[in-house]
Amino acid sequence: MYLHANAKLGLAGRLALVRAVEEGSSLKAAGGRLKVSPATEHRWWHRWLDGGCELSALLDRSSRPHRSPRLLVTPSGSRRVAVCMA
Repeated sequence: MYLHANAKLGLAGRLALVRAVEEGSSLKAAGGRLKVSPATEHRWWHRWLDGGCELSALLDRSSRPHRSPRLLVTPSGSRRVAVCMA
């Protein structure tokens, strides 16, 4: 798993956060023990719930856009660019 340089929690920390909340701790208390912001606590808890409480929900997501509506991928699109540039 790739972990970017500014990540506050690795996979083990994310799992510890959600396990602590599942065991009855508040989000604020669990985040305080792990020294993460309320936004980080909230993000990982809700990703866990939205992901069906599976470990895969705690993995990093790609930052690649889901779609690129202005991207010209067709052969006619590349020809259109060549005509505009001429």
